[in-house]
Amino acid sequence: MPLNIEFQARNQFLERGKEVEKCFRCGVCTTACPITQYGKGDKLKGSFVYQVFGSDNPSADPNIWSCPACHKCHEVCPFDVNPPRVFESLKEIAFEEGRALPSVTTLVESVLRSGSAFPVTDATEKTRARWNLPTFAPKDVDDLDRIASNTGLKKKLDMLKAKKASEHE
Repeated sequence: MPLNIEFQARNQFLERGKEVEKCFRCGVCTTACPITQYGKGDKLKGSFVYQVFGSDNPSADPNIWSCPACHKCHEVCPFDVNPPRVFESLKEIAFEEGRALPSVTTLVESVLRSGSAFPVTDATEKTRARWNLPTFAPKDVDDLDRIASNTGLKKKLDMLKAKKASEHE
């Protein structure tokens, strides 16, 4: 059965990755996916790939964030669909529409603020000292800030924060 792409952001999505029209949900990609391999039930129908690709509104499906972008699925896809690119496009749409998971926005904000995806705590520094590593000193955080501003990422993060704030009011 071909991929159902009759969802709200269809045109916006297809502009980013026309190759998705070739997806027949054959399931070959799920055999290579490290996330699907540890899932429960039927490898195809129980997989996040099948759920997202069969969704009426895939960019709103929180399962899009499950893709680790390892490209193993792309290597085995008989139709050269490039599922990681599909998930990347869906994530972009979700982010633009304010539906990024809080963990994703927190991670992005951490990288922009400190140059690290993870908080550097006293425990981190003690461990680094024990291993004779230098203290963590973020580099080029100003460059990251400029990149985020110039690409519109900061604006999108601000939009997400405003949306969250209005939802909590």
